[in-house]
Amino acid sequence: MMAESVAMRMKTIQHFEALPTGEQPVFCAIGMFDGLHLGHQSVLKHLIDQARSTKGLSVVLTFQTHPAELLTPDRSPKLIYPTDYKQALLESIGVDIAWMIPFDKRLSQMSAEDFVEKIRHYTHNLSGISVGSNFSFGSRRKGNVDLLKDCGKHHGFQVEGKVPLHYGEDLVSSTRIRHLIQSGNIEMTSRLLGRPYSLMGQVISGDGLGRKLGFPTANLDCQRLALPPLGVYAITCNIEGQERGGVLNIGKRPTLNHTDPKLQVEAHFWDFEMNLYDKRIGLEIKGRLRGERRFPDVDSLKSQIKKDIKNAQCMLEGIR
Repeated sequence: MMAESVAMRMKTIQHFEALPTGEQPVFCAIGMFDGLHLGHQSVLKHLIDQARSTKGLSVVLTFQTHPAELLTPDRSPKLIYPTDYKQALLESIGVDIAWMIPFDKRLSQMSAEDFVEKIRHYTHNLSGISVGSNFSFGSRRKGNVDLLKDCGKHHGFQVEGKVPLHYGEDLVSSTRIRHLIQSGNIEMTSRLLGRPYSLMGQVISGDGLGRKLGFPTANLDCQRLALPPLGVYAITCNIEGQERGGVLNIGKRPTLNHTDPKLQVEAHFWDFEMNLYDKRIGLEIKGRLRGERRFPDVDSLKSQIKKDIKNAQCMLEGIR
C-alpha cells in the first residue's frame, strides 16, 4: 500500500520527547508493526485518513527492538524486516511522525497508566489511539484496550481496538508470516505482506571464499531476521535502479568441514562487479533451487554452483 501523496517528509523521533505537533490533533497507532503487513496497513490507512480529515497528524509509536528481546530473550522472535526498512515503509504509506523508541528496562517496568500519561504529555493534543484488539502493554502486560478506553473517556481521546484481518481462514499476523518465511512459503508471505517479500540486510565482509572460487558474493548480516530454510534460491535485487539476477545461499557450507560452522547468507550476482560493502540491499526470492548439500570436494562444489547459476537464470527468464 502506497500513499497517493505525502504532504511532508516523515519525521523520526527516537526517544520519548515532545513531538512537533503544535495545536494539531494527534492520532497515534501503537504496536511493533513488524512486516507492515495487510493488517497493519489497514490500521494505518484509517489512522492517516483520520488525521488528514481533521488536519491533524498521524503518529506511529513503535519500538527499535522487539520487547521480547529484553523480557524473554530465549523466546524472542526473529523479525521480518530490520528497523530501518520498517521506517522506510512507514514513510512510504504517508505517516507523519514515526516515534521509534528504545524498549529498555525502565519502559518495561512502567505501569500501563503511566505509559498512557507519557504519550499524552508528549503529544499535547491526543485525539485518538489505534491498537490491535488483543493489544497489551505496561508492566506485566496489565494494560489492554479496555484500560485505554477508560483513559480515553477520562482525558477526551478516542480508542479503537482493531479486529485482526483474516486471509482465508487464518489471521494476518507477524507471527504467521514469520512461520511462512521459515517454512519456505514465500508466495503466501508476499500475499500477506501486500508486497513481494524481500530479505533485507547490510552487506558485511566475509572470508572471501566466494571470490577465491570464482563466484564473489555479497554477505548479508541477517542475524535478527526470520530466514527461509537452508538452501539455494534464485533472486533479484534492485541495485542503483537496475534489477540484477543472482543466486542466494543460506547455509553453513558443510563442504568446508568447519569445526564451528556459522550460518551464512550470501548472494552472487552474475555480470556484476560493484562493491556493495556496507550497503543495505533487499533480495527478492523468486524460487528455491535446492536444499543445502555436502559435496565430496571443492571442485564438486564449484561445478554445482555453475549449475545453480544456470538454473537460476532459466527460472528468472521463465518468470519474465
